[in-house]
Amino acid sequence: MLELCGVLSLASLLVMVLFLFSNNKHDFSQAVKYAGYMNSFLLLLILMNDESEMLFLKWEWVKLGGYSLTLSFRFDLYTCCFFVVGLYVTWNILMFSFYYMSTDPRIDLFCKYLGLFLVAMLLLVSAESLFQLLIGWEGVGIMSYLLISWWYARSDANTAALQAIFYNRVGDIGLIIMLVWSLVNTYDWTFTSLYANNVVNTFFLLGVVLAAAGKSAQLGLHPWLPAAMEGPTPVSSLLHSSTMVVAGVFLLIRFSPVMLTNPSVQLVVFFLGTMTTLFSAICALAQNDMKKVVAFSTASQLGLMVTAVGAGVPQLAFLHICMHAFFKAMLFMCSGGYIHGLQNEQDVRKMGGFFNAAPITSVCLFIGSAALMGTPFLAGFFSKDPIIEAINLGNTNSWAIGLVLVATSFTAAYSFRLLYLSLGSSSRMLVLQPMNEDYKNLVGPLQRLCYGSIVAGVVFISFLVPLQISTLSLPSSLKLAAVLVTAIGSLVAWDMVKLLHQGEDTGDVAYLSFEAQVGFYSLIVHKLMPKAWFSLGETYQMQVMDRGWTELALPQGIGENYKLLADNVNQTQTGLIKMYIAIMLLVVFVVSGLMVSF
Repeated sequence: MLELCGVLSLASLLVMVLFLFSNNKHDFSQAVKYAGYMNSFLLLLILMNDESEMLFLKWEWVKLGGYSLTLSFRFDLYTCCFFVVGLYVTWNILMFSFYYMSTDPRIDLFCKYLGLFLVAMLLLVSAESLFQLLIGWEGVGIMSYLLISWWYARSDANTAALQAIFYNRVGDIGLIIMLVWSLVNTYDWTFTSLYANNVVNTFFLLGVVLAAAGKSAQLGLHPWLPAAMEGPTPVSSLLHSSTMVVAGVFLLIRFSPVMLTNPSVQLVVFFLGTMTTLFSAICALAQNDMKKVVAFSTASQLGLMVTAVGAGVPQLAFLHICMHAFFKAMLFMCSGGYIHGLQNEQDVRKMGGFFNAAPITSVCLFIGSAALMGTPFLAGFFSKDPIIEAINLGNTNSWAIGLVLVATSFTAAYSFRLLYLSLGSSSRMLVLQPMNEDYKNLVGPLQRLCYGSIVAGVVFISFLVPLQISTLSLPSSLKLAAVLVTAIGSLVAWDMVKLLHQGEDTGDVAYLSFEAQVGFYSLIVHKLMPKAWFSLGETYQMQVMDRGWTELALPQGIGENYKLLADNVNQTQTGLIKMYIAIMLLVVFVVSGLMVSF
């Protein structure tokens, strides 16, 4: 049964690739929709038959001596679930693109790029070998560059696309480390071989962590993620929900069986994820660009996923990937609906009163934000709270759960602030901007993703979490900790909104400059550090080389060192003929002696 399901799933993927060449963008969206339906049915059959995983279509492409490069596909619960979620979310984003990009003359090409983005991601998650993983890995990178710089006439869009490429190149060093190490130590690039031979060492795993940090925008390699908001909103929605950014987390999940046997690397992953989720949540508190608030929210949730892998519960990290895809795509689409209706205005300080103007979009924004905060019985609740419980049950220090709970409270704070400024407050628009929701390509995708944000948690948790049985020994007070800190964060948001956006005094608040300036990361990394390097280089070149070694070794230094000899030579110029004759005779005798000896 599983073999048949795998063949049909790959067939649906091939059909989507064929429809990419269609001149009608609606044909491809329908192909994605029916492929999602088919994969949902196939996933149900797999679960009913209780089959775990399958490798098939093993084709040996290159064989050089003992090295064999094969192409094969791994279909397990992770792959099949991601196929369903990715296809469903991408179908809705494609439909939303017909509304958002309706005036773009190249909308057909835009939809094809979105389709290639999806195909590259599906190839990545179904890869059985590192070679196929590399194809999908670089595929999502290339498509992200093309889509972020879609409006290439804008310099900010080009800069953001280049920034995404450069930061991902740093992370790709880790992927190269993995490939080279596997090529040197083994003759097989398949995951099965790496699992079975137990030859993966710390150096290889650190390469995995670096690759995941670059692709999933972990702390230190994170600036490209908010900068990617310069692309069209459908690109942001797809890139932040089910493609690109979750590729790094999925790589960690793939290597979690061997990573959990190395406590040092596991601690590095845990620490990296914890710092990322806290830092990104802090930065989201004072952002005024609506899309950037949601973007930093994505970075914070990615950090929580990495934290789950480091805590030893990769199945919960994958569950959060699936849940996060629904409400994060919906949040970006709601933001895009507002921005499109306001003639590209993205500042939340110039919005307000949207609940009456756009009720359906506003309800979807509210439900998406509630799911993001972890409101009970919505999608985010079933993935975030188990991760926090798992950290409580783990053997990590108390600082870890403390930082995660603080980040959770900050999530509630910036989500509540976004809701208040866009929905709950009075209108602050400069002119009357009529909002129009009479578009089926706007309302339909939002409603479908809203339904997913409500019921997906109940559906997915029933068969993903039992992969690893956890000890249910926490008291009720700790199990409710995430809900309690969410409520505290909402209360803190009241004070923050009152402080920043009410009253006559709207000046800068000194202690919020860190959040507003994104931790001063751009100032430090892109300005102060290059300036320090240039100053160091100038000092080294001018003082050490030009005025130091060069003066000692080259003619000027030679002249200084042999000045005494020159003075002595000058002293021989006495004007006495007998002195000159003596020197000439001495030279003749020396030269004659040398000639005789040779």
